[in-house]
Amino acid sequence: MLTRALLCAACALAVTATPAHATFPGHNGKIVFTHFDDADDESTADIYTISPNGRNLLNLTPDSPAADDFASWSADGSMIAFWSTRTGPDNPIDPALGRADQEIFVMNANGSGLRQVTKNKVDDGGPAWSPDGDRLVFHRWLDGDSQADLITVRVNGTGERNLTRSPGIVDRYPVWSPDGGEIVFMRDDSGFENDIATIRPDGSHLRALTATDTDEEGLDWSPDGKRIAFHWNVATPDEQWDVYVMRRDGGSPPTRLTTAGGYNPAWSPDGRKIVFNTGELFTMRADGSRQKPVRPGFDGHHPDWQPVPRDARAEDDDD
Repeated sequence: MLTRALLCAACALAVTATPAHATFPGHNGKIVFTHFDDADDESTADIYTISPNGRNLLNLTPDSPAADDFASWSADGSMIAFWSTRTGPDNPIDPALGRADQEIFVMNANGSGLRQVTKNKVDDGGPAWSPDGDRLVFHRWLDGDSQADLITVRVNGTGERNLTRSPGIVDRYPVWSPDGGEIVFMRDDSGFENDIATIRPDGSHLRALTATDTDEEGLDWSPDGKRIAFHWNVATPDEQWDVYVMRRDGGSPPTRLTTAGGYNPAWSPDGRKIVFNTGELFTMRADGSRQKPVRPGFDGHHPDWQPVPRDARAEDDDD
């Protein structure tokens, strides 16, 4: 487990150390991400896809005047899950909030077939798919801002299960491992910072992978399930976040991949690259080299990389 004693060693790691929203294995497809039309107003946002070379930009949710965010690809690359504050018969405006609450939705890869999965009066967020495509895992806010639990649900909205039941603890942004055996997530049990933990899909074997005085966030599994990418503010607390990679068991100091900032890393399905955001989308090799913008000047956040079946054509990439 990464503890406070390992912080200095982690800070000293070089950018070019050994290579390293679960990213499921396959060919590299499109990148899905959130675009804010107004960077100062996150109450309106749309889900876009783009080819890794910056071409074929497409808005999948242009009809929504609300916030659509944190999109996640299914393992076969055919569907996208996300949360939204869009209003509808099953998501009316809450007078106390002045908006509809966050609910989980799914849609086809081209934006068609939109379907609401969760229907309640609390905020649900951060959805991610099970490898078999049958269930989603997400977080649900309970008891104001003091508790968030991890929930799984069938894609048709039935069979909800609460995995953590954690009064006074905030568990958020879970991601299912490619082998289906574990879910990694952010856990704040102190009210001050997030650490990384894993749990089995049945709610057993909760295990802390980090215990530091700083924040580890934005988690993603490598397609082989051996590593976890995340962003961390250890080098310059409260000033800059950078992308790191750690072993699945947290048994050695993480490798730092960026030095000029980076958030929300997501592996490419072939395991050779990572996409991340700085306000724009960037890709880099899995060892942190060859960092380059996907579409310079275009706002992009919370990316995830589409897995394409191995008998299908991969997306064009200029690298």
